[in-house]
Amino acid sequence: MEINHTGKNLPRLIMQIGHHLKMRMDENLSKNNLTISQFRVLAYLWEHENHKINQKQIHEFLEIKPSSMTKLITLLETKNLIKKEPDTEDARNTTIVLTKKGMKIKQICIKNIKETEKYLLNDFSQKEIETLVLLLLKIKEKIKY
Repeated sequence: MEINHTGKNLPRLIMQIGHHLKMRMDENLSKNNLTISQFRVLAYLWEHENHKINQKQIHEFLEIKPSSMTKLITLLETKNLIKKEPDTEDARNTTIVLTKKGMKIKQICIKNIKETEKYLLNDFSQKEIETLVLLLLKIKEKIKY
């Protein structure tokens, strides 16, 4: 039995929104030779720039397979946005560090994200935005494994 909310299948609607949002963001980020997946890695590093971050921490936070993470790291290294460095406290470990280029692109990416968010929420009141965020967080918590 299909649950009907104003004529829409809710899971399908959420997936469609996610798909279209990813396409829009990929289009914007492609102007800077990035994909949304690469951006997410960089964003994690920007948020944790004062911490030692390794590949495992990133893949666990982003909830992607280790093999996919390895490909992303290699690609970002090739683009000179990140580099791997030996951990100064434990030579067995490698940390992922932003390059100057990786830090420089941060402002461009943030501007693109803010423009997309502004476009999406332009027709909503502040109260509607707050309610939307709360409801989406509630769905996210419920659907997590």
